[in-house]
Amino acid sequence: MIAELRRELTAVGIRGRQRDRILAEFADHLACDPDAELGDPHTLAAQFADELAIDSARRSALWTFGALAIVAFAVGVPQLTLPTVPDIAGGRSLLLVGPATLAVVIGSQVAFAAGCLAALRALRLGGPQDVTLVRRRVAVALAAGALTAAGSAAYALNFWSIVPGWWAVLAVACASAAAVPLGATAFASARAGSLHVSQPEPVRGLSADLGRFARPWAIGAAAGLAMLAATSIVERSLVVGVLRAGFEAVAFAACFFTFRRYLALTD
Repeated sequence: MIAELRRELTAVGIRGRQRDRILAEFADHLACDPDAELGDPHTLAAQFADELAIDSARRSALWTFGALAIVAFAVGVPQLTLPTVPDIAGGRSLLLVGPATLAVVIGSQVAFAAGCLAALRALRLGGPQDVTLVRRRVAVALAAGALTAAGSAAYALNFWSIVPGWWAVLAVACASAAAVPLGATAFASARAGSLHVSQPEPVRGLSADLGRFARPWAIGAAAGLAMLAATSIVERSLVVGVLRAGFEAVAFAACFFTFRRYLALTD
């Protein structure tokens, strides 16, 4: 029984101290009652894997949300303290500042959306069928967060000789610091990802997270209108507001079509 259970636990990804602890409990139980019916080892291993995967997915999602909050602070502080916005053509290369700006703008929004959706689903885990989806959302959120931090550092490096030295150092240092919680969370999530679940495919879409507010196009329209209003007021130009709102709409549509199935953005 113990040897077979060991093989089944290993097959579903339960190894090391977790496996040894489970086996020790079963061995102790059998020592007290050698004739005890403990169940089928394959079924027991699957149940243990599901329970551990659910717990680890919930932790990963919440840790990811916390890590992204640190990234937002690390990227936001340099942006708020930048004395003046440099001329886009005044840096080292347009080939660097363009991707860097896109990485910050788009990466931050993807990280925010994926991180929030991962946390929402983690708080409402309906069973092992949601674990794979939470893992996907966590992976996208962490990757987008890393892209945002990298974009912030690349932006500072591009304008290193133009912006004040203290600001360039601050931006790069903050971006580097943001990599620590992102890396730690990614490592923990990768280790937990080795656990196999009995129901790997999600069965619930966006409505399970947002309820009656699960209307992607309405969310996109609201984001575009918010960008239009905010930019028009800040820049004092309706034309600039329309341009940035148009970019926001295109970016939202592109991200939605890219991730709609992978992140279960539809029902």
